[in-house]
Amino acid sequence: MAASIFGAITALRLLIETETDANSPDNETTYTAMRVMLETLYKLCFSDGFTGTASANPPDDNTGILTHAGAAQDVDEHNGKTLLITSGNARGNFYTIDDTTAQTITCTGDNLYSDGVRSGDYFEILYDIKTNSDGHDHDGTNSKLLNASVTQSALATSEPPGSVSTPTATPIDVALPGGEYGFYPQLKVSAGTMYAQISSNSFAETSYTTTIYLNPDGGTGYAQQRYVTATGRIHWVFILRDILTKKVLVTWQGPDHPSFGNGGKPKLCPHPFGNYNEEIHEIVVINPTKAQVKEIKEKTIVEDDSLPDLDFIEAMYELYDFEDAPSSVWPKEEISVGLPKNWRDLPMGTKVKSMNKKIDKPEYIKMAKLKKRGTK
Repeated sequence: MAASIFGAITALRLLIETETDANSPDNETTYTAMRVMLETLYKLCFSDGFTGTASANPPDDNTGILTHAGAAQDVDEHNGKTLLITSGNARGNFYTIDDTTAQTITCTGDNLYSDGVRSGDYFEILYDIKTNSDGHDHDGTNSKLLNASVTQSALATSEPPGSVSTPTATPIDVALPGGEYGFYPQLKVSAGTMYAQISSNSFAETSYTTTIYLNPDGGTGYAQQRYVTATGRIHWVFILRDILTKKVLVTWQGPDHPSFGNGGKPKLCPHPFGNYNEEIHEIVVINPTKAQVKEIKEKTIVEDDSLPDLDFIEAMYELYDFEDAPSSVWPKEEISVGLPKNWRDLPMGTKVKSMNKKIDKPEYIKMAKLKKRGTK
């Protein structure tokens, strides 16, 4: 039969007018040109680049086993893709690949022998063009897996951005919301000036965290960080205050628990305050309702173009006070603590599922709730 299927782009040509006008008879030349174009387009568009030769006749049954001795393909490498026979009596036949070993390709349920496949026939592997029903989403099976720069389309960025604030120079390293998933933090100060650095001189964490140290002079300092997330179901506010005076030293807020992006281990990162000292500090946690979060987010928007928008923490304190609420319930469901390890390699359109853990409430943490300003 015919030699190997045409594959070079130079084999492409359009049918000319004299081959298709009313006076042109059906002929072998016209059909050959059409076949060559279709075959070449299939290879150019869908080939994954793997070709081979059958080293033995396939068995005369429905096991669909094609052997090509000397190959060095990975186990399961071609599963789900399409086997194209490119020479011999079965030239042009498509089969779905169900299993791959180092030297065999299995198309379960197909009798390759009865279809004409024989030892010495050439074949090529295409991305799936038989069973794919969800479009070419670059998963490595139905089309090429692209690099991470065009993946994770199902991920979002935190809304609102997580942020921290302090009204005074406090020697506390604060874990930025989002951690390793975060963009470069933004800073502002309500008045005066502020010195900011990646950590204080007393940094002592033994595991990686993304921290910031703010030292405002004359106003309240803020740092916000937007980050990549697939979560944000429960909003968190952590407040560090003086154990005696109840003065607020640092406020932290974000759509995810502080361990999210900061190691993903709540026992190592149960709160965002790096130098917490139980003898002089206490930590208060608030989980605002969705309605409260919505109201605070709307408050952050300042319509006057000559004035900056507010930080979430600024807007929260303009709208609400907070009060201790021992009866408040610590979230009982599993909490998002990170993205899957391979999140950068997931194909475009994949719905990313976060890593979740049930977090037990540390005994030293106090619960509080927001109270509308002006209410008793």
